[in-house]
Amino acid sequence: MPKKRNPSRRRKSRISKPASQHWSLPPKDAIKGGTPEARNLLADALMDNKMACRATYLSDPVFGTAPFAQSDEEDIPVLLFEPAKIVAVKDTRTGTVHEMRTERLVMGGFDRLSGGFWRLKVIEGWGISRTSTSVLLRDPEGDVAVEGDLALDERWVSDVARYGYAIVLQGAPLGVRLPPGRSVDDYSDHERALEFKRARSNGILAGGIVKWTGNNRDALKWVLFPAGVFGIPFPVAYMPLWNLEVHGGPEAFGFERLDSDSIGARATGMVAELTDSDLDLMRPTESDPQISFIAGYRDNSAGSIDSQFAKWRISALKSGGIVVIAGPREMPSVIGAGSGNNELAWKAVRDSWGALVPLGAGCLEQSIELQNADEGSTLDPLAGSIALSKEQAEYAETLKRKMESLESFKIHVSYDLERLIDRDSIFRWITNMWPVACQTCGDPLGVTVDICADGPLADEKVLLSMHHSSCRASGVTPDGGVSMKCATSSYAVGNLGDADPLKRSRKDIPVMVVNPSCEQLLLQRADASTWVNGVLEPFKQLGFIAGGKTPPPLVEEVEALLSDEYLIVRVSKDFLDHLPEQEWVIEAPEHVITQIRRFGGLVVSLVTKALPTRLGYADIPSACGDPEALIGWVPLKKEESL
Repeated sequence: MPKKRNPSRRRKSRISKPASQHWSLPPKDAIKGGTPEARNLLADALMDNKMACRATYLSDPVFGTAPFAQSDEEDIPVLLFEPAKIVAVKDTRTGTVHEMRTERLVMGGFDRLSGGFWRLKVIEGWGISRTSTSVLLRDPEGDVAVEGDLALDERWVSDVARYGYAIVLQGAPLGVRLPPGRSVDDYSDHERALEFKRARSNGILAGGIVKWTGNNRDALKWVLFPAGVFGIPFPVAYMPLWNLEVHGGPEAFGFERLDSDSIGARATGMVAELTDSDLDLMRPTESDPQISFIAGYRDNSAGSIDSQFAKWRISALKSGGIVVIAGPREMPSVIGAGSGNNELAWKAVRDSWGALVPLGAGCLEQSIELQNADEGSTLDPLAGSIALSKEQAEYAETLKRKMESLESFKIHVSYDLERLIDRDSIFRWITNMWPVACQTCGDPLGVTVDICADGPLADEKVLLSMHHSSCRASGVTPDGGVSMKCATSSYAVGNLGDADPLKRSRKDIPVMVVNPSCEQLLLQRADASTWVNGVLEPFKQLGFIAGGKTPPPLVEEVEALLSDEYLIVRVSKDFLDHLPEQEWVIEAPEHVITQIRRFGGLVVSLVTKALPTRLGYADIPSACGDPEALIGWVPLKKEESL
């Protein structure tokens, strides 16, 4: 007699067996799909393309026994992108869960990776590139799909440039982000490997082989500047040009090319809406936000009244509008005092479109209230310069610590340079160069530097510059020319008086020492066998003379201005056709400010053989007396003097 089956046991067994990649119940905080809340949350998450990033190799223990198909034994470069938050969407029909940003890559040609054998393919049209501080994954349309904040190791850059491709993996968890309370030192490779294994099993992992496109050349980021920068009396928002190209281009909104320093166009069909965290450019005639939205910027420090965005927003509300500049070039986020980026910033502006954009109805009432409360106040014309100087304070301190710790550095000089300049002159003049930032990528230079030469330029001039060996090996100008960063400037202030800074006297003469070009040196011929310093030579036309015992002459084309504790030294605009924009801003000690007011000016000493950041109080006089320096007396602007 056959035995009876146990149906209840079968039912129990069937129910208790969980399906992988299925949720039996949604989380308590899950948001129902199709609701406005869900749409807004999804839109915000998909716009956030910032992810933790790690550059490694296929031999990394984190991959464990991952089934990659390799045709050889070479160690392949790999990029890992891990989002901080997962945008999980559950299919209620099948119960499967998908991560939306991972799905975007899958739809773009990437493989969804799980168990089994992986044979990764090249993802056509996609590319990876780098800026000085980040790594970018771009889709075939040029949009940035993923951005990771990571300054790439030069060895990794060299390897990926040699291969031309890298394996790109995006998912969670991948062992990139540290768990709360953990540090890099105590987070083991075994734990990272377990996280990577989880990503393989949960299906939230996409991968492919992506072409390396090198250093990024297009503008990617928005940069906000205070009123006064570029001589514009409104707060400025610099945006990537491609944000407007998808809407018909900047001309569709009344923007004009910025071939001059002035902006006279007023935007049409565009207004600026400001919230505590967002700057949105909108079409005022459309009521649907999804249709009216043109482009926008989101601040990550929302809620802090002391944040730079909060101050910028208040300034914009008081002004009643902002100037929007759209350009194809990457705009440096820090310009002005000591950054070395002034010329680069002006090039970006003059290759852009701009217009004055009025505020939208959403923030107009608050704007009127602030303007009424602030009635009668005037805009400090130095506000932009001072704001940028404050941003530079941390940079200057970092530079000082770096150079103080650098006892020596190694220089690579190719024999090719002798095609332009003799060896004795090369070694004579490279002592006037300082390894601050690579003139190709802009990242800090280390203890090994490559010297490159470009030329012959106009009047047989030769430009020497410092680079990472992986960015540009020592040599002469390659075919097709080069694109370089602006040289960093460095400066210090003090007095010609007692070497003891505590012994102050009314007779102390205030001094500012400036090196306008740390990593680049322009040389020009004095005769057939002699080269002279072409960086300082143009300043002689302003009236500066060689340092020594001769009193410094009055230099009328340069002026000094004071605002509280800040000293600004600025070359006259009438002379800017002959020089890149020159403006040096520094927070000066109280006694120096007092003496500048008392004497109605100060001595400015221009040098390249010294790095002012490293000068002590007692070194200031020798920087003025050096015969290779150029000195001049710069008057305090009349309304500033006592």
